[in-house]
Amino acid sequence: MEKSRAKEKLAAAVEKLWPAAKGSVREYRQKCVKAECPRCKSGKGHPVWQLTYYMAGRQRSKHIPRSLIGDVKKALENGRKIEDLLVKSGLAYIDELKAE
Repeated sequence: MEKSRAKEKLAAAVEKLWPAAKGSVREYRQKCVKAECPRCKSGKGHPVWQLTYYMAGRQRSKHIPRSLIGDVKKALENGRKIEDLLVKSGLAYIDELKAE
C-alpha cells in the first residue's frame, strides 16, 4: 500500500503532541549530607523527583529538577496519547489492508 490515510492521520496527530515521553514520575524523600539539617533530623527529608522508564528491557531512572516537573508530566501525558493513537492507527491500517 503506497498511500495510507491511517499513516497521514497518525503523523499529523503526533506532530501536535510534542513534547512526548514514556515512563512515570514519582516523588520521594531523601536525606541530605548535612549532619545538622533539621528536615533530615525530623525524618521528613527533602523532596526529590524521579522519572522511571524502560530502555532495552532494563528499568532506568533519571533525576528531575523540581522546576521541570510540570513539563515532564505534560510530556508523559502526550506520550500516553501517542500510544493510544498508535493502537487506533494500527487498527485503521489493518482495515485499509482488508479493503484492498
